[in-house]
Amino acid sequence: MTGTTLKPHYADKPYKWVKQEIEASDPEKDYEKIWRLSIEYTGGGAFIQNMIYALTFPNFIANEWGAQVVWRDDGGKVLSRATDRVNETQYHNSVWWFYGPHHPETKKSAHTINKRHEYYAQKYPGSFTHEIDYTYVLCFSAISVHRLRQRLRLSGFDEKQKIAAHRFWKEMSHLFFVEVPGNPLEEWLPLSDFPEDWNAMYRFCEDVENNNMEQTEKGHLIAETIFDQFAYRFFPPSLRSLGRAFPITLSLPQTLKAHQIRPTNPILARIIIFVVGTFMWFMETFFPDPKISYQESIRLQTAKDKANFNAQKRDMDRRFPAVFGDNHRASPTFCPFAMKSEKTA
Repeated sequence: MTGTTLKPHYADKPYKWVKQEIEASDPEKDYEKIWRLSIEYTGGGAFIQNMIYALTFPNFIANEWGAQVVWRDDGGKVLSRATDRVNETQYHNSVWWFYGPHHPETKKSAHTINKRHEYYAQKYPGSFTHEIDYTYVLCFSAISVHRLRQRLRLSGFDEKQKIAAHRFWKEMSHLFFVEVPGNPLEEWLPLSDFPEDWNAMYRFCEDVENNNMEQTEKGHLIAETIFDQFAYRFFPPSLRSLGRAFPITLSLPQTLKAHQIRPTNPILARIIIFVVGTFMWFMETFFPDPKISYQESIRLQTAKDKANFNAQKRDMDRRFPAVFGDNHRASPTFCPFAMKSEKTA
């Protein structure tokens, strides 16, 4: 599909329209619309999208089995196809956010994720049996933007957005299945429970973060890789330490502790929070609300634009493992992979 065949949902809206649309909606009935407006029409581009990925994904692999499945024996896709993995994750998330839990496109995307879990469950039996992992990812996804905005000294979700977020992700929870060891996907089980409201989701996340995150060598390497990928993609070599500081500053302290990542210098952290928060405030205050969602922007790309982006992405992913190896050669947890990196760089 090309840009000439798609008319965005809100192409004819006024300069500022998103907040009014949310205020006019019923969170019990229009929860899909409210979530879509709250998340898909925020702007910020690839930089913000990639940064959110970098400060989000490390939360989900702070245990032995999760880190093992992602890092495997050689870094997995998180290292060998780092930017491609970011892009794929963003695409799946955007499908869910734009179409909502009941749309065939969302169900198709969720089935792809379930099939991938089934594949890796054969290699790492038992890794997908933990209901707490699924519930945490879903609840974290519901509250993460609210948390980030508050961290940046911006307004968080209002009551309608909180109700809609809970309804949206409760419905999403029906699309993912928990491993039954040795059984095919068709015999895996749905989640047995989900927190009752926004506050319960928030408490659930805080309980996991305070009591269930573990230090693992592979978790450490994954986090280092994700922070390095963001810096490598958007910053020149001389500024990549600063680039890493952006997602690290905005990450949860419990996550940094679990992955043995040194927190950002407090002065630099305050500067980053001020700069990112001010940038987002300025965009939201003075720029027009986006008329095109992130998902629509993907669909509006021409074949040439997609080809150019894919070529750039392949080139970045080809070069990145060697850069990562050079950055972490002195790390004792990295030594086995450093030797492999030299052979493949």
